[in-house]
Amino acid sequence: MTTWGPALAHDRPLGMLRKAADGERAHHAWLILGPAGVGKRAVAHQFSKALLCESGPPRPCDRCPSCRKVDAGTHSEFHVVEPSGKSHTITVDQVSAVQRKLGFRRGEGRNRVVLFEGAGTLNTSAQNKLLKTLEEPPDGTILLLLAVHPGQLLVTVRSRCSKLLLPALAPRDVQDWLQDRGADPATAAAAASASGGLPDVGQAMLDEDARAARAERLEQMAAALAGDAEVAETLRREHDRDRPGTAALFDLAAELLRDAMVARTGAPVAPLHLDAPAPRGQLAALAPRDLADAMTRIEVAREQLSRNVHPGGLLDDLFGTLAS
Repeated sequence: MTTWGPALAHDRPLGMLRKAADGERAHHAWLILGPAGVGKRAVAHQFSKALLCESGPPRPCDRCPSCRKVDAGTHSEFHVVEPSGKSHTITVDQVSAVQRKLGFRRGEGRNRVVLFEGAGTLNTSAQNKLLKTLEEPPDGTILLLLAVHPGQLLVTVRSRCSKLLLPALAPRDVQDWLQDRGADPATAAAAASASGGLPDVGQAMLDEDARAARAERLEQMAAALAGDAEVAETLRREHDRDRPGTAALFDLAAELLRDAMVARTGAPVAPLHLDAPAPRGQLAALAPRDLADAMTRIEVAREQLSRNVHPGGLLDDLFGTLAS
């Protein structure tokens, strides 16, 4: 029996993947969605291994040569595509390289799997190039696209994929998962409370220094969103040319805006960051419509970031928009 990665509490979505892997013919494209740190990569890795497994069902067996090769990163029919370069995007050249590989006959395994990590960074040209494969996939080829939000991808791409959402977990589920992996109860509880319901973050938060660094970054972003111009300028200087770092700041800002929306409207859902400072200043004063507009602005900024717009300028624009 395998765990299928960190998001083991997602019984329903993982059940869909198990059923697809054990069947004779899985859907040719999957869009796996969820916040950074929820375990998309681990789940996709297990799904890939199950799709390529030579034993079972149930799959993966974790024992056959195929499973061992996937774990070692040496399987000839398991291809991983990641963002690259200064723009930290997946480019049309990378998609073209994958398509050339898919033109050859399969050498081993019952399927061929292509995993696009950070599929939300596929630029428009790359997405349009990928459409050809999504529309006419080679026999036995399965594409896995990992993204934070469906809006990061073109409608034409999304419409050709089966969608699987991995939402953040309850802190107790993260704590149980950490304890299952050897953490003592007190440390697991502290890490889970700082995880925002994200297993990967909880794993990192087992380190006390990591918890302190995260708390500092939460406080910085909360202050910047609240209207502290000095803190906002510090964040802009630190990430002036740092695209991955700016993307992470956008994610954190969107999550804190979402939590402010929950607090403002009284929605019956848990905040993503239980340990974040309460909304204050302009962030506490913004109406729900303004908060929604700010989150939309962040989505636009993410797209601009993928098109080589200056990171520092995008951060200036975000904090300036809130201030006005």
